[in-house]
Amino acid sequence: MNVINSEIYNQIKEVHKFPMGDLFFFENMIIAQVNEGEHVSFNSTKIAFKCIYNYYEVLKKPFGIISNRLNKYSIEVLDLPKYNKNLPNLKFYGIVGSSGFSNINISLEKQFSKIPVLAFDNITKAYNTINDNILNSSDDSVKFNIP
Repeated sequence: MNVINSEIYNQIKEVHKFPMGDLFFFENMIIAQVNEGEHVSFNSTKIAFKCIYNYYEVLKKPFGIISNRLNKYSIEVLDLPKYNKNLPNLKFYGIVGSSGFSNINISLEKQFSKIPVLAFDNITKAYNTINDNILNSSDDSVKFNIP
């Protein structure tokens, strides 16, 4: 389900549209919806990366990213450690997808990510899980209570 059509829509703080897709900024996370056929790499997301950095890293605020996989696109998994290194307050990476192909990609992404990667079957559950865990953290080392 598109974020715009979800029950969490009213929680959006900012929306940024880029050639690769849309970023929806919430208090404690970003939900990314990448366009069909895009290739997501550290280089292709530099402009979006600056928005993320300015919104969360400047404030040294823990946050999560949810990839809402509405479309088929590719990810440069070897670049995942670059995001972790350059966004030290990124504490969680969630993926919303329901196809068997998504599950294969999620397994691969888990191997290259330095932070927890969890799969969800709906956007509301992903939002609530990440938000609750970040809100309940008392320091920089966010602990996740996975349902």
